[in-house]
Amino acid sequence: MSYVEPGLVGVHHVLDAMFALFRELVVGGDGRRAHEVLAAYRALTARHAGDEERHLVPWLGPTARWPAELYLGQHEKLFTGLDRIALVVTGLRVGAPAWRGHALAVLDAAAPVHHLAEHHHLAEEQDLFVVATAAAPTLLAELAVGWHAAAAAHAALLAEARASLGA
Repeated sequence: MSYVEPGLVGVHHVLDAMFALFRELVVGGDGRRAHEVLAAYRALTARHAGDEERHLVPWLGPTARWPAELYLGQHEKLFTGLDRIALVVTGLRVGAPAWRGHALAVLDAAAPVHHLAEHHHLAEEQDLFVVATAAAPTLLAELAVGWHAAAAAHAALLAEARASLGA
């Protein structure tokens, strides 16, 4: 297994790699596996967002760069976007009529979600994680351990998807 940065920043790296795997599957026209990877990504993003909302956002106060509403609103937009992508990817398969156009439509739907996730992760790393770490120094590491344990349930699916790409 490759090195994963500890803490919730490491969680971001794993999520980013999962979304990249999803996009690779789309480019290859493997809608079934892409849908499965997207579902795992959504589940793990929901776990991560839930942890943040329950355990980190309450630490935000006047010293925070951004208000809690920023993080909560971005979570809502991420899930709305992920649900939209799941609908668009349905039926994608190599060889189907106009499958390449279908793949492009999926990638077009995924682009704003990818962009939002990048900005969201950056905001968390520059503010939310800093504030929470100052208040509760071990909390981020504890949450990351729980997240990685939840992610282990998807390891076989992800390994199979990577193997299907020859990776």
